[in-house]
Amino acid sequence: MSLADLVAAVAADLATRRDELNRLDGVAGDGDLGLTVAAATAALLALAPELDALPEDEAIRRCGRELASNAPSTGGTLLAFALMAAGKAEIAPADAEPAARAAIYLETATATIEARGGAKPGDRTMLDALVPATAAVRAAATAGRAPGEAARAAADAADAGARATASMAATVGRAGWLADRAKGHEDAGARLIAMLFEAAARHLADRGT
Repeated sequence: MSLADLVAAVAADLATRRDELNRLDGVAGDGDLGLTVAAATAALLALAPELDALPEDEAIRRCGRELASNAPSTGGTLLAFALMAAGKAEIAPADAEPAARAAIYLETATATIEARGGAKPGDRTMLDALVPATAAVRAAATAGRAPGEAARAAADAADAGARATASMAATVGRAGWLADRAKGHEDAGARLIAMLFEAAARHLADRGT
């Protein structure tokens, strides 16, 4: 499955989750994460046909620039910076396998979000799903597992991480001011990351990748 096909498939899936994400975000946020995701996915769906003509690193950076232009919210901007940084990551010859490359891209993206967002795991943010998902991909790559297996491991880890945010105290952003309202509810950003990995795992499995 090409990167362009994966981007299009995942974007199409996430586009259907707008209302669910708005509801989650409305618990202790602005209630507009679904709208941001809708704008981002529409832009990525339009971009996807162009990605096949680009080298992998440039395609990732191009996705980041598209998010920066079309999803200029806090979360959208963080993900845009993360993708642009990931596309500049150095890939050594020893890391040529798809799962190993994915681990490096994800590790770079995660570090960028931590640095720019000022949050860390346990702060009830998207990092609580992204960090375990990234670790799962790295473990799968080290074990020599196929991309589909790595994606499934990441999806399961991200889902567990997102569910765990329901018992975490919010400390950053608007949710930090409304910590009592957030209690008992998943963080919307973490659930978005879990949805993303779940969609990727499902589509890679469907293609037997």
